[in-house]
Amino acid sequence: MKVSDKTCCKCKTEAATVLIRQAYYCQSCFNFTFVGKYRSILLRLRNGNRQNGKVLLACSGGPSSIAMVNLTKNFMRVVPTEKKKVQLIPEAIVCHIDESTLFENNKGYSEKLTENMKKDFADFEYFSHRLEEVFGPEFTSSGEFNKILKSTSGGVENGEYEHFVQCVQSNSNRPLAEQLQALFNSIKRTAAKEDLIWNLKMKMLVTIARREGCSFIFMGDSATRQAIKMIAMTSKGRGYTLPLDIGVDNELSFKDVCIMRPMKDMLSKEIGFYNYFNKIDRYIMPAYNFSTMMPAKSSIERLTEDFIVSIEREFSSTVSTICRTITKLQPSATMDLTKTCAMCLMPLEAGIAEWRRHITVTDVEGSELPSEKNGCGDCSTAGGCCSTTDKKEDKAVVDMNKFMCYNCQVNLKDYNSTTIENLPPYMAESIVDQSRDSRLLDQIKDFLINDDDDEE
Repeated sequence: MKVSDKTCCKCKTEAATVLIRQAYYCQSCFNFTFVGKYRSILLRLRNGNRQNGKVLLACSGGPSSIAMVNLTKNFMRVVPTEKKKVQLIPEAIVCHIDESTLFENNKGYSEKLTENMKKDFADFEYFSHRLEEVFGPEFTSSGEFNKILKSTSGGVENGEYEHFVQCVQSNSNRPLAEQLQALFNSIKRTAAKEDLIWNLKMKMLVTIARREGCSFIFMGDSATRQAIKMIAMTSKGRGYTLPLDIGVDNELSFKDVCIMRPMKDMLSKEIGFYNYFNKIDRYIMPAYNFSTMMPAKSSIERLTEDFIVSIEREFSSTVSTICRTITKLQPSATMDLTKTCAMCLMPLEAGIAEWRRHITVTDVEGSELPSEKNGCGDCSTAGGCCSTTDKKEDKAVVDMNKFMCYNCQVNLKDYNSTTIENLPPYMAESIVDQSRDSRLLDQIKDFLINDDDDEE
């Protein structure tokens, strides 16, 4: 039986044009239901702890982000005839990150998106940043940090977990685009590339949001994408921060910026219908990435996508079931939000190093590698050039793993010395700041009074 032979399940009068999860809708009722889902998420913004503020819309040019931009436009103004309608978003900007330096097929997308935004979405202020700009000082906390990490051990080349590094002055005069290409060309595994590019984009979005005074960042992750990310991230060891990585509203990771995912109740199929009915599918740009046109086993996320989509065809409630599980996830009560991963910016879990040693099959080489106590390897004694008494602050040798979450530590196995030296300055700055705080704490820990001592 054709869809047109059915009657809309909502209005009971019009002929159905859309089939979503065994439910038939006419075009008008489908649009009303779809917009209602978006409105319900925005009401959480209005009723939350934060006051309504400026919103940054992360727009890649894909179907979900284009739909999100169009939906947001309708909630930024109040039509006089719609007295019950409330302005839920006072002001919003659209931010696009251009990845054409890494993907040739994406060239021209940024210019096309800029033209479309100025033509049909003039209500929004629009920003476009190239991905390689993350190497600039404007994406560091100080705004002038220009040092890089340099490997000082053989563990990197041997593919081991231990990565001892020094923070040294950057003397590279290469264009930022070449630095970005050199960074990703030195990584072989697709999964590590996917995680790194996502971390770079998140850092840029948070920095831009703070610069523009935005209180919220809207991500266009659909329900289908959320289900894929949940399974993939769990498989990659991100279970500890999963509620923050894919939660509907993440207010914990950043004190001044809340990350929301207002498209989390919409299937990718629903988004496709909405774009078609509202004639905004012409704005969609099929972005290319590391998994485009690749086999399912090329990466964990690509394999998970193939798995979820294939099951959804036969069992239409698969994605919705996974998404209901996502809403039940809560951050650990013991999560320390003051210690964050230098790469992905998410909180660190305590005891990762000990747990990792217990599950490691082979012995980790590097117990005799340089440390702050025994020098850098260039000096024969502990009192040589790297002695803690006369070495410079930026020459301290630190274990990079101590400032990474478990998933990022696993990805470090695919990084060689070239990769580490090409990492953006914001990572080096974070490691330097956290290692300095750690050393200071070690020096004064004997003078601190613990709560346990007071109770005794």
